[in-house]
Amino acid sequence: MTLQRRSIVLSAALAATSAGFRSDMSFAADAPAAFKLKLGPYSVKTAETVTMRVEDQAKDVKLRVTWPDGAGPFPVIVFSHGAASSKDLYTRVINHWASHGYAAIQPTHLDSESLGFKMGSITPDQLLSSRIGDMQFVLNNMDAIADKAGISGKLDKNRIAVSGHSFGGQIALIMAGLPITTPAGPKSYGDKRIKALVSYNGTGPMDRVANDKWSDVTVPIFAASGTNDPGATGDGLLRPWRWRIGAYDLAGSKEKYAVSIAMGDHYYGGLICREGAGGKPDPDGLSYVNGASTAFLDAYLNNDKPAKKFLRTADLPALTNNRAFLERT
Repeated sequence: MTLQRRSIVLSAALAATSAGFRSDMSFAADAPAAFKLKLGPYSVKTAETVTMRVEDQAKDVKLRVTWPDGAGPFPVIVFSHGAASSKDLYTRVINHWASHGYAAIQPTHLDSESLGFKMGSITPDQLLSSRIGDMQFVLNNMDAIADKAGISGKLDKNRIAVSGHSFGGQIALIMAGLPITTPAGPKSYGDKRIKALVSYNGTGPMDRVANDKWSDVTVPIFAASGTNDPGATGDGLLRPWRWRIGAYDLAGSKEKYAVSIAMGDHYYGGLICREGAGGKPDPDGLSYVNGASTAFLDAYLNNDKPAKKFLRTADLPALTNNRAFLERT
């Protein structure tokens, strides 16, 4: 099925089912074990603020480090927050992953309102460079970060995923291999240590990325969005919701998955990124995405066979009262 045809069919299905959406729906009792809707077996530990010096940017970066309360070592997710957000506004995602055995490192980027950022104080190119620098710093200094957080030896540097929400999803794509444009031509910051990419409500084609180079991204991909999440990026254009799963539609990866939430918005009703933003809080929609993304991480960082089977065969609409849809390549 072509991309255009698949998009039309999926959009029609989502529109038909969203009319029957009930905010009080309960999770399917017979959900497969790989669909980890609830918190996992680990207690979650967090170092709220680990401050590290980034010498080549002449600045300090504030990191939130989260890990399971266990022996480890644990796979690591490096997470980039949405525009103007911070490391502290994604606990409902990060703690879910940590409870299932994953550590996460979250930098607060220069454009965070928590740091007093004002629009226009730096150029878009400077902002992009700063965010990429933060992610590179984390990837290059995991041992030092672990030492400062008091978890030496608990981060498995051979099992790393990169993730992000909204603008952070674009940063994750860049770190996974999508080049940016420069006056000298496309420049790649792809890091071979990254084994998988998880994008929550990310971005499709935009300025400052090489839109003819999406095929350069080849790691396994999980992308999620909602049908009430158009792409508004401040340039006057309003893109259809499917633009938010551009990583699934456009990347060159051979193994890709996309979860779409009927009537889901950008902030899951203010549960992530911006408290109080969006519509009514949507814990079900967020749980469906968290559960499916955990299955993806299990499959590609832990080589878990039940998780791979779930991704390949699960009837997600049946498991979610027609609220969530799973596409796969």
